[in-house]
Amino acid sequence: MTQFPVIPASEFQLRKANIQKLMQAHSIDLLFFYGDDRAVFGANHTRWLTNYAAHFEPILTVVPRQGDIHSATGAESETFYDNTAKIGSIHVVNEFNMPEEEYPYTKPISFKSFLDILLQEAGTSSARIGFVGESAFPHWLVELINSFSFAKVSMDRFELDYRMLRASKSAAEIAVFKYGFEIAEAGLNAGIDALAIGVSEREVAAEIEYTMRKMGSEGSGIDTIVGFGKTNTYPILTRTTMNTLKAGDLALLTVAPRYEGYHGVIARPVSMGPAPKEVRFAIDTAIEASAASEAQLKVGAVGADISGAGLDVLRKAGLIDLCVYSGIHSIGTSEFEPPILTSVSDFVVPDNAFLSIDVPLFMAPWGGFRVETGFLVSNTGNIRFSKTAPAYLEK
Repeated sequence: MTQFPVIPASEFQLRKANIQKLMQAHSIDLLFFYGDDRAVFGANHTRWLTNYAAHFEPILTVVPRQGDIHSATGAESETFYDNTAKIGSIHVVNEFNMPEEEYPYTKPISFKSFLDILLQEAGTSSARIGFVGESAFPHWLVELINSFSFAKVSMDRFELDYRMLRASKSAAEIAVFKYGFEIAEAGLNAGIDALAIGVSEREVAAEIEYTMRKMGSEGSGIDTIVGFGKTNTYPILTRTTMNTLKAGDLALLTVAPRYEGYHGVIARPVSMGPAPKEVRFAIDTAIEASAASEAQLKVGAVGADISGAGLDVLRKAGLIDLCVYSGIHSIGTSEFEPPILTSVSDFVVPDNAFLSIDVPLFMAPWGGFRVETGFLVSNTGNIRFSKTAPAYLEK
């Protein structure tokens, strides 16, 4: 039987210990993480911390400065947590239950009782608290926590340390990434194979997702993007439609399967027939820009230098105005997560960083596309996680 890579339970224990070391360094007693089922970012922190991805009901996961992780959610998610999380205790808390529902099989507790458990775990009667990613918390929850008059810690420096902790990937994460990219490449190839005059975007997306699901994908970090022609490749994001492929169209495929919470991300444009001169020039330039940034990848490299190498290629080609966002970023339990390597980024690449190089050229008179793939950067060298390098593709 095939052994698929997973993140072992022992790694979640190590993550908790590392977070608690950071908490001690920043004098934080209780650290709050929020998760919900928003498609791209909702599960980011809680999936990394406990392996739990919320669905239907949100979750508040709290790490005390010592002791065990505790989480609050609604009654319908209690056994879901027990079945999927690899660390921590779950509590059904009144404030997280669905209004107007009855749950005779469980006995919820108050939010105050939940906090009392955490204060006892932390060994304090008062607490200095921090919110990780506070902007993602719903207003009602922030107000509820703040109503208990805790001392709130500024999180700017902690967030930087937290990002660096997550930026260097473990051996288990790398193994999961490797298989995730195998899934992504198989899905991409299925999509390319399905491209034929008259086929719809949704039919091609179905072939991509069917292939990836069979290999173990849980879903996608972003919706599978299949766009045909100027109108549906012009915007940065597109929703697949019943639009059909025509001779001479540019097809854009972007796949981001989620496997064990992590993401493989590959994007390629495909020309149906010889590409017009300006489109071919843009594709070739994007590939050159990707290679220029790739050449800068090494442990100790500065983000601005990696980003700048690709931007210089686009600038010299006169295509810089089509580069509509900063496309080089880390990957993890979000399809894209900090650090984002902008033209002014001072991020220094650590050993075992996993970075996606995405060259986006959109909103052109002929439409748009992105060229994207992922790389492991380590002291032993760089590894591209797609078997095939970015190249001009024509059918």
